[in-house]
Amino acid sequence: MRILLASTGSGSRGGGEIFLDYLGQGLADRGHEILMWIPAHLRMNELAERCARFSRIIRADYRNTYDYPARSLATYFNQGVSHRIAREWDDLRPDIVHLNKQNLEDGLDLLRSAGSCATPAVCTIHLTQTARQLRAQLATLRDWIARGALRQYQGPLVVVQEARRAALNEFLGGSAQTQTIFNGVPLVERPHLNHVRQAKRRELGLKDGDFLVVGLGRLVEQKRPFVFLETARKLHENFPATKFLWVGDGQLLPEWKKWIAREKLESVISCAGWQTDATPFLLAGDLLLHVAVQEGLPFAIIEAMAAELPCAVMRSLAGEIALFNESNVLFADDPSRLAARLQIPSELSATAARGRQLIENQFSLRSMVESYEKLYQSVQHS
Repeated sequence: MRILLASTGSGSRGGGEIFLDYLGQGLADRGHEILMWIPAHLRMNELAERCARFSRIIRADYRNTYDYPARSLATYFNQGVSHRIAREWDDLRPDIVHLNKQNLEDGLDLLRSAGSCATPAVCTIHLTQTARQLRAQLATLRDWIARGALRQYQGPLVVVQEARRAALNEFLGGSAQTQTIFNGVPLVERPHLNHVRQAKRRELGLKDGDFLVVGLGRLVEQKRPFVFLETARKLHENFPATKFLWVGDGQLLPEWKKWIAREKLESVISCAGWQTDATPFLLAGDLLLHVAVQEGLPFAIIEAMAAELPCAVMRSLAGEIALFNESNVLFADDPSRLAARLQIPSELSATAARGRQLIENQFSLRSMVESYEKLYQSVQHS
């Protein structure tokens, strides 16, 4: 099958881009021909370079929704862009077009392209929070535009977990064709990579008794990095052996560093910056601390589980993802209680093992790829 994976071009380092990388590689490994349509903006260079190992890269003249001051209002009027891109996609002669959207209003002009081109199409949406829920400016108007565009699209809308699907159905009034396909990640054989763990811990200057807590993601408001810092401070007060490392960067990095300096925690909390491959850091860690709540299905968590690293999350996030529960995650809402649990090695090991089993059963890369293959085939024959 010849599959065109299309990015809306919001950035190279978010969960949606990680999704494209994993899905494209998984499909290529199963013998499919992958075309990757990526906007020509410089911020997309990293994704294009990464995906070139398994796909033919097409860099396109396209402006992302969030590059317009008017946001989705601008995409409401650019019908010509949608028709031009639909022709471009048809000229590539794929068997299926798969559009990847970050959120409800992102890439609505590309969604219009997917709906009007001759090729069958599917669309994945990672976040389904409305502009009103996100307290965005002109939220009512932006939600009205997004709702209208999504209702007009006749193909399947895929979401990455059931609570997000329920939210999407409610937003659209049940008028769309929706489906859940969980994100998936490759399994990491941690026992065979203990040498990687030890090497990375030496590189990070950790001592034998240090307990490394890892944060993973962009330093942006959505990831709540300052909640991470406050939680880290409280954990360290209750469990002095803890050290903290954030893997990622972003616009909040200068303010992040100022907070650490102000609290005199430079010897306790550090940032490794953006890493193309976070696996060595996950292997070096003893816990993943994930405090974001407005998520789809966070790759940080399932990647950590795949590396058999225990994860601490907020109860509100676990409430959205029904498969996360007290047997396979810890909860970070009460740092003093979490600190006590971190000092029980047998409990951590059991939580990590059950998290790994969850990945094998529900969130494997193989499972995600097979689910999309079935969806592509059903759309082609519908």
